[in-house]
Amino acid sequence: MDRFSRLEIFLKVVEVGSFTGAGKKLNMSGSGVSKQIQNLEDQLKVKLFYRTTRSVSLTEAGELYYKSGRNALLNLKEAEEELRDLQATPTGSLKVNMPLSFGISHLSSAITQFALRYPDIKLDLSFTESKVDVVADGFDIVVRIGSAPDSIFKSRKLAPCPIIVSASPEYLAKNGTPHTPEDLKSHRIITYTGKDNQNSWTYQNADGKVSNVNFRSIMKSDNGDMNRNAVVAGVGISILPLFVVIDQLKRGELTWILRDYHSYPIWNIYALYPADRYLTKKARLFIDMLIDLSKELCLNEKSCANKQCQIDINATMGLK
Repeated sequence: MDRFSRLEIFLKVVEVGSFTGAGKKLNMSGSGVSKQIQNLEDQLKVKLFYRTTRSVSLTEAGELYYKSGRNALLNLKEAEEELRDLQATPTGSLKVNMPLSFGISHLSSAITQFALRYPDIKLDLSFTESKVDVVADGFDIVVRIGSAPDSIFKSRKLAPCPIIVSASPEYLAKNGTPHTPEDLKSHRIITYTGKDNQNSWTYQNADGKVSNVNFRSIMKSDNGDMNRNAVVAGVGISILPLFVVIDQLKRGELTWILRDYHSYPIWNIYALYPADRYLTKKARLFIDMLIDLSKELCLNEKSCANKQCQIDINATMGLK
């Protein structure tokens, strides 16, 4: 067995945490994995693992070899990807993560068409509201909603993501309409647990001043669709991305309130990929599909208030 094969076995042992577990993943026996690790240690003339009867853990040399070996294997796989990209038809697996609500509501149809157009690309899709470790979990592309992404990623902006305050007409008729963010303190607020400081709202007024208001939530969840449904039912007021409530605004089931105040900082929808990783042809095609799709979404920039991209909701939704 060559050194690269042993390196892959070593990385799998680190990932799984045992020889037996790695063997099951690699269709090998635990003793076979242990033998190959021993051969690798003999080649390198260092001890890579501390072994007990129940577990294995990396030595200092093992930690160093893991970091270098993992990068070397990634570089080798990227080189193979570049060679495959020379082929006319893009092939191979593509692992993508995206927010649950946005992904299902706005991306699923386009992704289905992408799968039909490129049948040799094996899509591995993950829909979740929680954060993922892009590098450790091996994602090629992640779709993210928020402020400017971390510099460890390269990014393509897909669309602006206005965050708005809304309530049902029935709730407002019963409880009154807030006229300033401070008024939210006396209202029933439904909060999204997927953001930091969920019981507060940072906003910018018409003069460009940035302020913050704190409030108590009477209901919270980690899913925007759940929160929207509760708002439509009259449970309370919520602060959500426009794409979550756009259809309900069109139908008059929700009313956009506090329109002179804009969430701060600016949020956009991005396609991200690791900055140190080769962007394969299939990944480029997928990102191009997302960019083309964003032009059709009702989230395009129509106007700008206080230097924050906002939708001209009247023009976009055909409201008078």
